Amino acid sequence: MVLDGGESIYKNPKETITINGCIETLRSKSLTIPYLNKLELLIDERNALQHRFGSPNELTTIFYMNLAKDFFGEVLKLHYGQDLDEVLPQFAEEKDLAALTMREPADESELENLKKLGKVHPLGALLSAIAYLERTILKFGESVGITNRLSPSMPISGRYLEINGIELPEDLKERLDNTRRLRNMAAHGRAEPTRDDVATAISTIEELEVFLSKQDIESSKDKVFLARKRRGAEKPTYDNSRVLIPPDQWMHEVLKNFLMVEPSLGKKKFIIEVKEGKVLLSELPEMLPGDTKSFEYPFALNDRGDNISSESERIKLEIAHPAPRPSLTSGSNRSLRSLGRAKARPLTKLYKAMESSHWS
Repeated sequence: MVLDGGESIYKNPKETITINGCIETLRSKSLTIPYLNKLELLIDERNALQHRFGSPNELTTIFYMNLAKDFFGEVLKLHYGQDLDEVLPQFAEEKDLAALTMREPADESELENLKKLGKVHPLGALLSAIAYLERTILKFGESVGITNRLSPSMPISGRYLEINGIELPEDLKERLDNTRRLRNMAAHGRAEPTRDDVATAISTIEELEVFLSKQDIESSKDKVFLARKRRGAEKPTYDNSRVLIPPDQWMHEVLKNFLMVEPSLGKKKFIIEVKEGKVLLSELPEMLPGDTKSFEYPFALNDRGDNISSESERIKLEIAHPAPRPSLTSGSNRSLRSLGRAKARPLTKLYKAMESSHWS
């Protein structure tokens, strides 16, 4: 990409630029670098491997291999108008491509292919099976109106469906929980899945698929609606909670849960901080680097502090239906690192000045 942009990869006749130098060169040309935040992790992993005697485990290696494949696919599509699946056969042996695509089939035979993969690579097969399970549950959830994608329960557990009104048979729920626990242990290096483990996990997923396919969609929508309504009625207000926590902490938890489940916010991602009677909300860009928009929502408590529930509801409405006003920050190429407090303070002052002049 650097060469195609007309730039040299040499600092001097004997030394080439570093990978970070390449990134800076591409940035100077305003070229988008997909997955940059994860690529930075890969660069650090490489440095640890070469200079600090690092040794990535199998799970870490799989993660970065998938990242590399996604990166090349996105770069080819974004900057060269080509499809990675069409380009790969020109540079790879057929047997190697077969091994690669075995982990990522996308048709009815996906689970059958994962059974084959489980015989030679149980961990890779388990991770792919878990990804398939998550897609299956989320697809069903979308069809019946489950919108809390960021629920505290992962969409690979039976609880994710049950808290949304979809009851599972006890034996199926137990096997799903066993699959989730196996995944967690494997992900944290506490267990190595066997062929039998993978076969059991895939069998459980197949049973779940059959169960979900038999559910009446309209009836399931009603169950989801009633479950959401029931959860809303059960949410405690600040003043009737048995255990009182500091107002800032309570406000943070309430608004965090709201941001996770509010349908009108779509796929937006946020960072939230509550301190000294202010809610600081940063809306992150879809892809980094990119523009970050930050907003400030002050709230005031009465002497007893029992109006915090109404204040939280007011802020929810302002977030979901914002009135036209300038954002706290809208600079170009702001990344997560630009959200530090030291940099946010002067921007806050600037925003207040802007807001004052805007509304005067």
